[in-house]
Amino acid sequence: MISQHWSRDWLLYLLPNAGPSGADAKEYDMKVQHLLLGLAASSLLGSVAVASRPAENGRSSLELKEFMGHVMQRNAEQVWAWTALEIDKDGERYTRPQNDQDWENAESDALTLQELTYSLRNSRAIAVRDPRWVEHIDRVRVAARQSADAAERKDFQALLLAANALNDACVSCHLAFAPQLEGGIPAYPGT
Repeated sequence: MISQHWSRDWLLYLLPNAGPSGADAKEYDMKVQHLLLGLAASSLLGSVAVASRPAENGRSSLELKEFMGHVMQRNAEQVWAWTALEIDKDGERYTRPQNDQDWENAESDALTLQELTYSLRNSRAIAVRDPRWVEHIDRVRVAARQSADAAERKDFQALLLAANALNDACVSCHLAFAPQLEGGIPAYPGT
């Protein structure tokens, strides 16, 4: 509860000549406390309402291109970062989780990507009306889950395989729905 002295002092600080003194001060202080609590509660509730207000019609306002580029791609890159092949003058080496916290972070990154596939699959705002769409999303989900499982077991080889499966799932989807992202559909050998 707000201190009576604090609320009165605060009000007197803002309005030096405000408020009664003597016997009426206690009742006045209670009214000030209620006013301050009411203002704080309405401010908090207003913030929550604004923060949780869904986009128009309760749907995401992101278009598919933005969701894929800003949400899916960023999170897939976080998963791949744990198994990136680095090549420099000293040779080749993989980045890999180095300690328990790294393994935990790798698992979290993979689980985040997995959960994003549910948003992608169930979004009415960015739905693609092609039966292959769901199959591609499911492949990404399975690869993300495999990455999470490998990280939980601290199995780098399994993490590397799952990261490659994730890349394959993403490229396959791109070739089916946005071939320009992969430089176009490769020509069939012999044509």
